[in-house]
Amino acid sequence: MAASANNDNSPYRQFTNNILEVFKQAAQNSIHPSEVAKVILQGVKADNPDFRYVVGKDAATILEARRNMSDVEFQNSIKKQLNL
Repeated sequence: MAASANNDNSPYRQFTNNILEVFKQAAQNSIHPSEVAKVILQGVKADNPDFRYVVGKDAATILEARRNMSDVEFQNSIKKQLNL
């Protein structure tokens, strides 16, 4: 699929471009790996560790949106972000 997606006539071309743009934006807004390592260390050292640790504004935003939306609303939101 990857090779055919590079073809301008491919039905996957727009989808591939959308995904690549999302990854590019995510990379630009990512946090430093040392911040993730700090949170992992916090979990490892905790006497009563949390089930989940949220690292970064983007993760917090996504989880908050997920909590406040139905499955269908969340899925539609993701599709909209990917221009699907």
